[in-house]
Amino acid sequence: MTDFFSKVFSLPGRLTLLLALALVAAPAGRSAEPPQLAEKTSQDLEKLKPLTDAKDWNGALALLGEIQASVPATSYDFAIIAGIKANIYMQMNEYANAIGPMETAVRLSDAYGYLDEKEVADKIYYLVQLYYQEAVATKSPALQQQYFNKCSAYIKRWIDSNVGKSAPDSQRQEAALLYASILYNQATVNPNKIDSALMKQARAEIENGLLSTARPKDTFYILLLASYQQEGNYVRAAEILEQLVKQYPTKKEYWAQLLPTYLNLALDKDEEKARQYNIRAIITTERAQALGFAKGPKDNFNLVGLYANIGQFGKATELLYAGLKNGSIESTLSNWELLASSYQQVDKPYQAIDALKEADLQFPHSGQLDFQIAQIYYSLDKPEEAFLNLNKAVAKGHLDRPGAVYNYLAYIGFELRRFDEALVAVNKAIELSGSSDAHLPGLKQAIEDAIKERDQLKAGIRTQ
Repeated sequence: MTDFFSKVFSLPGRLTLLLALALVAAPAGRSAEPPQLAEKTSQDLEKLKPLTDAKDWNGALALLGEIQASVPATSYDFAIIAGIKANIYMQMNEYANAIGPMETAVRLSDAYGYLDEKEVADKIYYLVQLYYQEAVATKSPALQQQYFNKCSAYIKRWIDSNVGKSAPDSQRQEAALLYASILYNQATVNPNKIDSALMKQARAEIENGLLSTARPKDTFYILLLASYQQEGNYVRAAEILEQLVKQYPTKKEYWAQLLPTYLNLALDKDEEKARQYNIRAIITTERAQALGFAKGPKDNFNLVGLYANIGQFGKATELLYAGLKNGSIESTLSNWELLASSYQQVDKPYQAIDALKEADLQFPHSGQLDFQIAQIYYSLDKPEEAFLNLNKAVAKGHLDRPGAVYNYLAYIGFELRRFDEALVAVNKAIELSGSSDAHLPGLKQAIEDAIKERDQLKAGIRTQ
């Protein structure tokens, strides 16, 4: 979240430079005699404009350093020059260097009343942003915490000031969001040990911000969502995401977060709760698809799985078949096998066979499909069809467990009294399986005995 908020609250690339002419003017809103720059300081500052016009920032800083060294460190002149230096550093994008002189201007004004409340408030708001930028840039957790503490103190001061209270709604929203984000980032400086007290405070500021305007920015909700996600509170996270998809239905990223949140909740050990969240995941997917989102092959396949999770195998099978036919679900061997398995789940074995045969057209070298067809036929008491497809399976190869297929072929061949073929199959099964299948020697012996008996019968008939 830190990178996101650093973008939201980053400093503008170019800040207005307050030059001498603007600074010499008396501060607005004062009833008492305003402080004035010394005549010599005013004359020296006139040399600044040619340097800033030429964007000779180093020259301008050198001149300001000379002028500042010639005035008392607690004077009005010193404070004004510090403010100009801060703005030049910001113009140079050297934001870290702008902090010191900017704080000096604020500190002297606090002590001696050099600037009016608006001018001080503006400098304080800059300081918030400057410290924020430093906080998100540093890799040191200790420095991060230090900078966020500074941010927090300054933004709180701005919000509580008369300037903050009377600011336009948009600016007050930005300040409230900035304050909440600072607290959030403070709470997550150590991601392995979230500061729950600061997180609670951040959430309170977010909720205050949401209640303070009729049209809050969606960034409030994003930050609130992040706070609940950090705490693993996915129930509240789902509620926030539901609010976001309701208010911003065309934003794909919110739908993309809501679905996995429900899927996470669907892992609940309570079966009834798990079922409820699976149903919510289904509804969320279908709502998103109605808006044109979540329509990729993976999304469509996940929807099939969700229906299967709640026991709606008929609907799952219907969606899977339609998806494989129209290309909205990836046509892979495993997906066709899943379709066949789904048909069996709903007691439609012949549709399962048809699905496997259709898959065979796309994957003609897979003997595994023929093996599965054989298994279904055998379960339907159709050993001849099973035997035929088993022979196709071993002829094609590409089997997951070839030893098991030859074993099955030997067994059905024995049952159909095709002893010679059964013997070839059982020998192949023994070769592939070794000693791992203890019943194979017994099956081989039974086949050999049957062949011997058959041959004896044939021999006896010929001698008569």
